Amino acid sequence: MLAGFSRVDITPPMCIPYLSYVPRQTPFEGVHDPLHARALVLAEGDARLVIISADSLGYSNDVLGPDRHFTEEVRARVARRTGISPECVMLATNHVHSTPQTTNVAHLLDFAEAGPWLETLMEQLASAAVRAHHALRPAELRAGLGAAPGIAHNRRCAIAASAPVDDALAGLLVQGEGWRGCLINFTCHPVTVQVNPLVSADYPGAACAVVERVLGAEACVFLQGACGDLNPIRDTSDFEDVERYGLMLGGQALYLMACLSALEPLAPVLRARSRSVELPPYEYPPEEQPFADEVAKQEEALAKAATREEYARAYGALRVARDRLQMIRRGPVPVLAEVQALRIGDVGIVSVPGELFCALGLEIKRRSPAPLTMVSAYTNGYEGYFPTAAAYEEGGYETSIAPWCRVGPQAGALLVDTAVALLRELWAEEAEQPDSGADRQEK
Repeated sequence: MLAGFSRVDITPPMCIPYLSYVPRQTPFEGVHDPLHARALVLAEGDARLVIISADSLGYSNDVLGPDRHFTEEVRARVARRTGISPECVMLATNHVHSTPQTTNVAHLLDFAEAGPWLETLMEQLASAAVRAHHALRPAELRAGLGAAPGIAHNRRCAIAASAPVDDALAGLLVQGEGWRGCLINFTCHPVTVQVNPLVSADYPGAACAVVERVLGAEACVFLQGACGDLNPIRDTSDFEDVERYGLMLGGQALYLMACLSALEPLAPVLRARSRSVELPPYEYPPEEQPFADEVAKQEEALAKAATREEYARAYGALRVARDRLQMIRRGPVPVLAEVQALRIGDVGIVSVPGELFCALGLEIKRRSPAPLTMVSAYTNGYEGYFPTAAAYEEGGYETSIAPWCRVGPQAGALLVDTAVALLRELWAEEAEQPDSGADRQEK
């Protein structure tokens, strides 16, 4: 098998806004640590797989406007320059909250500088894949499972006492003659230093930096798991905690890589499948008057604001209220979500385009036919939260009427079923196609 890695700086200019609504949607003031896009390309015979992972909040596919598709455009750029089929390209993000507002929860294109920057960003993401493709060399791959406890907790435990945590740390070690790289998969919201004016890759960036430095890895690709309801244990907004979590996760990753080096290499099997699923939309209440009243209330608060802080707070609340009223008036809108599955030897990687709850990610792993399964959330788009059906009954932020909750209670289970079906299809192909190279996309 052949493998290649790359790492490209994607730190934004300071004119680009961070996170959600005002006062959170304001331009950055500086860079604490840079953002990167890391890429892994694998090749065996005619088969190719590309995994791009970006230090990003997530990429809504309509972030460029309603008539464009972010993931498809990045894939097309990769395909033109490498010949790799678009359906074999996975565009993952690690959901870091100290990065630009690219999920389109609040409209990035309201900022004049955003359009040109997004064009540059797409080129940077594609170039990460192209550089990794150019770096293809013979390699052996080994994979296994460890754990990194003490980092994440379930932030809904006050609502649901049995809410789970996934401390699993999955790893893929790639070694060639005189070089190495790796991929890790862990599950926890990177919100340690959210809502601050400094660019940062949070704990995933810190962990990858530790691994790259100590292991001498060309890149450590990070895949974020089903962390929709998992947060760091300490809620401090402290960069010291970013370093602490990075050392904890990076240290466990290094231990795992040391263990993997003694295992037998993975079989040279590369396959990909993708399926787009129409998810049931969020069911809005029929009465809009309470939401219209809330808009009027926030307009009055904005008019009375006496300080810059009061104005920013009132303006942010007004934006939320107006968005909610607009959603009520528009009514339910079906959501089309791409689920993608990759097979790398005995490893299955399955992706969803949003904030999958931990219990749903664990269900995918439990039902998967793969000896080792990684769940990559926030991948190939961003469609908001995918809670469990029970979470809608329990209530909470993730299931509220808001731009970040677009689907109904059955959407999560449908995503799980689709992910498991794709993985089973990839493993069922073994009898039909003992050689690698099968890829298929269904719309």
